[in-house]
Amino acid sequence: MPYDATQWLVDRANIHDIVIALMLYVDTRQFDKIASDVLAEELYVDYTSLLGGEPYTISNTQQAKWWEGMLTKLHALQHGILSPLIDLGQPSADREAPSTATAHVNGGATLVTKSADDKLTTVQNGGRYELEFTRTNATTGNPWRISKMKAIGIWSTGDTKAMVAEDKPDA
Repeated sequence: MPYDATQWLVDRANIHDIVIALMLYVDTRQFDKIASDVLAEELYVDYTSLLGGEPYTISNTQQAKWWEGMLTKLHALQHGILSPLIDLGQPSADREAPSTATAHVNGGATLVTKSADDKLTTVQNGGRYELEFTRTNATTGNPWRISKMKAIGIWSTGDTKAMVAEDKPDA
């Protein structure tokens, strides 16, 4: 079937929704929804710019559980996403709907811990994500899932690694 403008617009909206869902579900600690609705069954993750270490490949459920363990010790967190630039190619009667897509996403995060004496410590950082998406065979709902994510830190106030880093998840 040709890849028409209507399907192209639906795909762009669906990919945009996946980007927003990732950050919203992390911030609201809906880790099961991250695994089921946002991440591909297997994904490549690169947080070396922010946390050091090495990139890794992991299942969606393992990644969601790692984030849960790492982020639940925070008192609060909030991600801000700015202008995802989604690349699907252009619609055309001469091509099929794509099975993959990419996006560059600018954003930032605020992470807050609270000590026993109610002292707050805040870390803020900004950067971008380079994301790749895979179209699943889902017949209902949003068929797109994140299959690769690379965080690129640009600036930070405070020590993000000391606040959240744990050992790399078991892949």
